[in-house]
Amino acid sequence: TAIRAARSEVRERVWELAGEQAPDAGGQVTVDLDGVLVVAHSDKQDAAPTWKKTYGHHPIMGFVDHGPGGTGEPVAALLRPGNAGSNTAADHITATRLALAQLPGKYRRGRRTLIRTDSAGGTHEFVAWLARRGRWLSYSVGMVITEAVHQHVLKIPASAWTPAVETSSEVR
Repeated sequence: TAIRAARSEVRERVWELAGEQAPDAGGQVTVDLDGVLVVAHSDKQDAAPTWKKTYGHHPIMGFVDHGPGGTGEPVAALLRPGNAGSNTAADHITATRLALAQLPGKYRRGRRTLIRTDSAGGTHEFVAWLARRGRWLSYSVGMVITEAVHQHVLKIPASAWTPAVETSSEVR
């Protein structure tokens, strides 16, 4: 839409003006995706029972990480009813597309953009979409580690891993 395009254009200019205070000052942008519960205290459109036994909405939000000294900058909100599934690949893809469209053009594809999500984003379809040839996005997806998974992970050679970096730029 025209409003989204205008926001994207303004964001790019503001980041330029922010210089070293901009979220991309280190040459990388991190987009955090997460579902949130929004409780409705009355019968609102699309409100429904949630998995937490409340009533309301379950949007997926996208925020650009501003590091340890700042807060997240909202770049996407995919509105969904309260009973929307947590690990719905199509919704994660849509939210990611909305978020990427809000970034300066040079961050809409490529390894300098990290998409970070919890285990709800850990579907084969979403990860395959993130890793698709030509998109080249970096990504970090949380997941529960069982002992069997742990044993298989230990077999992956160290050269195959990319270091996890804290917001303070220190390698974990």
